[in-house]
Amino acid sequence: MILVFIMSLLFLVAIWFVYPFGILILNKITIKNYTNNEQGLELRNNINVSVIIAAHNEANNLVKRCKNILSQNYSGQIEIIIASDGSTDNTKEVVEGLKGEFDNIKFIDIQPQNGRSNAHNIACKQASYELLIFTDAETVFEDDCISNLVSPFSSSEVGFVSGVLKYFNQNDSKVTESVGLYWKFEMFLRKAESALGLYATGTGACCAVKKSLYKTIPATGDVDFITPLDVVLAGKKCIHSEKAVAWDKLPDSPKKEFAARVRMTSKNITGTFKRWGISGIYKHPIYSLSLFFHKIGRWLTPIFLILLFFSNIFLIDQGWGYFALMAGQLAFYMLGFLGFLGVQILYSSQVYSFLLANLGFLFGLIKAITGNVPYLYKPVGQQK
Repeated sequence: MILVFIMSLLFLVAIWFVYPFGILILNKITIKNYTNNEQGLELRNNINVSVIIAAHNEANNLVKRCKNILSQNYSGQIEIIIASDGSTDNTKEVVEGLKGEFDNIKFIDIQPQNGRSNAHNIACKQASYELLIFTDAETVFEDDCISNLVSPFSSSEVGFVSGVLKYFNQNDSKVTESVGLYWKFEMFLRKAESALGLYATGTGACCAVKKSLYKTIPATGDVDFITPLDVVLAGKKCIHSEKAVAWDKLPDSPKKEFAARVRMTSKNITGTFKRWGISGIYKHPIYSLSLFFHKIGRWLTPIFLILLFFSNIFLIDQGWGYFALMAGQLAFYMLGFLGFLGVQILYSSQVYSFLLANLGFLFGLIKAITGNVPYLYKPVGQQK
């Protein structure tokens, strides 16, 4: 039982404290910084791009979204491909209207709904240009977003670039505030890993990849976690671009946040293991360590929280240290419960959000293990 206790404690400390501080220190002393690529202004401004939007019943977002994309400060050709994934609203009519106004919009009507990854796969085959940009119908690009997504491709080493996603509604509720704080932590990790050349994930609503590196994504996969792995396995780099900024919406209720975590975890962990595999661990051991500490370790956190708690119960009479840690755990979970009740004391809402996310991780793990991974997707604005 002591071994279970020690291993659980060490695991949690390593995932949430040692790894973030470790890459921060390495980031300060590293010699080569893969994100500081400011060359290639001509490429940045002139390369033609295909922007892909997989949409499901988002007719009321598409006009605004397309105009936002086509009004970018960008001199290269921009092609927009709208892949309608089983839409039953007036998406087709709205896009026909857009096509009458703009001559660089393509429409793919996919029936019945078969998942966003399938829509992406079909759209990529019809893309006219070598550089593919993925986004969502609810997302809004800042004026220079496409330019800053394209810029890092001036290096032949780069195969995938992901931008920064910010949120309109981060301060709408305690849930969105806490999730926004968690997302800032995620952005810190991505920036540091990118600078070290160890970045292997992305933001599905704001990312770009060379068409020659894009591989068909399975039904339960997604472009934000499968495609970066494919790029790394092909020997190219993934980059996190802080200057490529897009805006979106956070899940604004505990129910939506929980569902998002379950869906994300079950899809991500299944796709990561299948795509990376044993060969990925063998060929890229350092990347594999980064993937473990950044992603897999977080998904396993609820397991080790449970093991730590129950092993601590059996050891509570073995010394004051065990007693103190048990008291600390109980206080931590009590703060989370107060956050659930809406009582604002100390960091109760943040603790509640952390525990809610980990509950989502746990159920996502269960779905992944049982093979019950969802492949259909509803935008945040359609979730109840």
